[in-house]
Amino acid sequence: MNIFRIWLVIGFTVCLTLRLVLYRTPCSYHDIPDVPRYFKIPVVLFHPSTFRKSFVCNYNKKYLEYPWINNRLHPAKRLKPYCSQIPSPTSSWQKAENYQENDIAFIIYTGASFYTTRATSVRETWISRVTNYYFLASKPYPSLPITIIKNTGEDYQSNTKKIFYGLESIFRQQKAIHPSKRHKWYFLVGCDTYVNVPHLLKQLDPYNFTAPYFIGGSVGEAMCFHKNGAGFKSTFVGGNTAHILSAALVEAVHPHLSVYIESTWPKPNHSSSGLSDVALSCLILNLGFNITILPGFWRRTPQGINEEFGLKEIMKVLEPSSWHYIHPALMIDLDEFYTYQYVDRLKNDQKWTEILEFIYLFIGTHYETLRKHQSNDTEKLVRKYR
Repeated sequence: MNIFRIWLVIGFTVCLTLRLVLYRTPCSYHDIPDVPRYFKIPVVLFHPSTFRKSFVCNYNKKYLEYPWINNRLHPAKRLKPYCSQIPSPTSSWQKAENYQENDIAFIIYTGASFYTTRATSVRETWISRVTNYYFLASKPYPSLPITIIKNTGEDYQSNTKKIFYGLESIFRQQKAIHPSKRHKWYFLVGCDTYVNVPHLLKQLDPYNFTAPYFIGGSVGEAMCFHKNGAGFKSTFVGGNTAHILSAALVEAVHPHLSVYIESTWPKPNHSSSGLSDVALSCLILNLGFNITILPGFWRRTPQGINEEFGLKEIMKVLEPSSWHYIHPALMIDLDEFYTYQYVDRLKNDQKWTEILEFIYLFIGTHYETLRKHQSNDTEKLVRKYR
């Protein structure tokens, strides 16, 4: 390319940038002047075949929409199967009005055997873009911010104690700070759950955190217990979807958490000991609070829900909040799929401020996550090899 064409490309790029800044709208292919096309300069920003469509679901290999895809595997070749399993809206995005992600405490109960697989995949995907999160376990791990719950063990039965003692500990810490800075919601899930946080915020929008809400995605029936050990059947909120507690509810149950787990709930080796979702439900219901069930907290993977309920049922929930039984590789796929979907909707709605906010958030959290992989002795290593 000669010097004239180089300066022409630079000048054209400056003009496009000024147009974007001044008019806050992108240029389509037909807005581009004839001069660059005359010189065969590839300057397509939005091809008409992809505008107002999905980057993944409407992929057409005939068109090179963006230069960075050249000589790379297009994400659609890996992610497109999800287009037939998950609702894929391409526009009409409305963000939550009453809550932001930092209003929620995301509490993930895990175990040492899952640190390098499930827990790490959660930390590197959806949880990387939230402010307040806790991994509950009994052993420390350098690469994860583990909240240590002592004397609980690392088996399945340990989840009950991790949740009860962990919730108690987190709320106790919250009581020490100013009320305006406290968590408004407490979201409890296992480390094999994918959460779409923007969707979750919209689902919580109608509910007041100052009222006692116990929210989940499914219900079942199991045995609760009296202090004398006598059992009785009761409804419970399935932990395989999610447990969401308002701040008001956590304040109400807080004084009863340790007492209930130590004096009422069956001890280890009992068949009900590890049923943490049943234990939490039994306590909350025994205290006189009600259950609120919302759609979109799916208890299985997209494929599993399709097999169980059918595609027609799953498509009724346009913006699901969570999926369960998610393998670490699937965790990455879902996060990438929903990231493209979110950008598509913002782009197609021309919500440029929101899309810039998300881009900066994504870039910042990406590098923050990379730095967490670095050794604490990095500076010493640098000095060593200078």
